[in-house]
Amino acid sequence: MDSIESDRVVRFAVAETLARVAGEDSLALGETDALQSLGVALREVLRRALDDQVPLTTPQFVDLCRDLRLNRDSLDLLGHHLLTALLTHQVGPDALIRVGVLLGTVRRYLPAARQPTHRNGRPVPGRRDVRSDNNVEGRYRPKLPEHLPSPPTWTCTGCGREWPCATKQSQLLAEFGGARAALAVYLGSCLAAAAQDLPTLPLSGARLRFLGWLPRART
Repeated sequence: MDSIESDRVVRFAVAETLARVAGEDSLALGETDALQSLGVALREVLRRALDDQVPLTTPQFVDLCRDLRLNRDSLDLLGHHLLTALLTHQVGPDALIRVGVLLGTVRRYLPAARQPTHRNGRPVPGRRDVRSDNNVEGRYRPKLPEHLPSPPTWTCTGCGREWPCATKQSQLLAEFGGARAALAVYLGSCLAAAAQDLPTLPLSGARLRFLGWLPRART
């Protein structure tokens, strides 16, 4: 992708993402200043992703996400809108994967979602108390592995199984928030890239592996 085309995709994809984000009450980013700051940061990291620059993210982008009080759930929602916008511009599987890696990297540095509480301030039973992450045990708890694709073998970086593994399948359904058509397009792009990297992979088996697990639409 040349620089002119890359700039065009970045400009339109970020604009579409911000338009969707502005309507998300759960993100609380309706303020103009917050959206402008987020737009500047997204344009920078997207240019890096489309131009295959390393590192993809910057400490400034992580700090901005923290300043905007984004947690892991809200970043997942932001990522869903960003990937959906990118899919319409057909940027290709490599760029989509780099953006996914970018989001996964930033997510590590953000807090978990706040736990719901009763009016008396006590946590709702049956849910993990996020304050436990501040104790010694939580501080030194090992990080859960990221379940990302690892081309050209297309194995999972988290468990070593064929990607998408069962864990990643569940994560993708949550990350795309029920937008199954967009998820199918994303997985189809990954399938096309995997077919190039693994020419001996039977096409029927590859389709089942990448797309066969998707829930069918109800009729």
